[in-house]
Amino acid sequence: MNLLKIAALIIIIVYLAIQIILYVLQTRLIFYPGKLSPAFKFKLRPGDEEVFLETKDSEKINAIFYKGNKAEVILYFHGNAGDLSGWQFAAEDFSLLEYYVLIVDYRGYGKSSGTISENGFYADAEAAYNFLTGEKDFAPENIIVYGRSIGSGVAVEIASKFPCKGLVLESPYSSLKKLADEKLPFFFPSLYLKYSFDNFKKINEVKCPIIFLHGVKDTLIPVSHAKKLCEKFKGRKKLVLVAEGSHNDLNSFDEHSVFLHEVLPMFFDISQTKVN
Repeated sequence: MNLLKIAALIIIIVYLAIQIILYVLQTRLIFYPGKLSPAFKFKLRPGDEEVFLETKDSEKINAIFYKGNKAEVILYFHGNAGDLSGWQFAAEDFSLLEYYVLIVDYRGYGKSSGTISENGFYADAEAAYNFLTGEKDFAPENIIVYGRSIGSGVAVEIASKFPCKGLVLESPYSSLKKLADEKLPFFFPSLYLKYSFDNFKKINEVKCPIIFLHGVKDTLIPVSHAKKLCEKFKGRKKLVLVAEGSHNDLNSFDEHSVFLHEVLPMFFDISQTKVN
């Protein structure tokens, strides 16, 4: 009997220890920011520029602005790992198609100042949006907000608060807490997770059309999340599924090329007229 009590006590202690570790290390377990030296030089084309954006809480956010020839600009929010030295190549997919593109490194990433927080990410996004409408003089109806993976939460927030032409959510989650509970069902992480990124709650606050793009074989963020978001959204929408795609390889499939060259411009009625 005593052995059973001791075994039960050990199980309880281990369980509580894991809970404490998950709580204390949650930021490290979710975000994997790359760091760049202030002297790091991006390889940019003539007309492209590296910029630093000041947020309302006085952080300096590093970004790259790619010059384009269309009226529209893609405001791109990247995933949870890396920094602009790698993510700039995702933006180049759009700049090569002659879109203007602004891609930012969140606070705590790359050369950006500050520490990671959900509200901080939202402030970074607002600074990026204000840069486009202010310094770059883009009309809101020409801004397409794009969020990939963790960036889908940032993209939904900014599109729910500010007018824009359209929203693209690549590999989105319904909410980070929901996803965490699916991954660790016996530890109930939603009870202590300080990051919410509740796309499901906010999705109908978005007033522009939305494209949902997801890999059917995504095991990190199951395709069911995109389907649930698409089902709930009451506005104009399109669900694009990549049959063999997982989380990090969508751009290697033909469906992604069709999305870039056909679905994106047609769904948002993107101007083919070059801008002087």
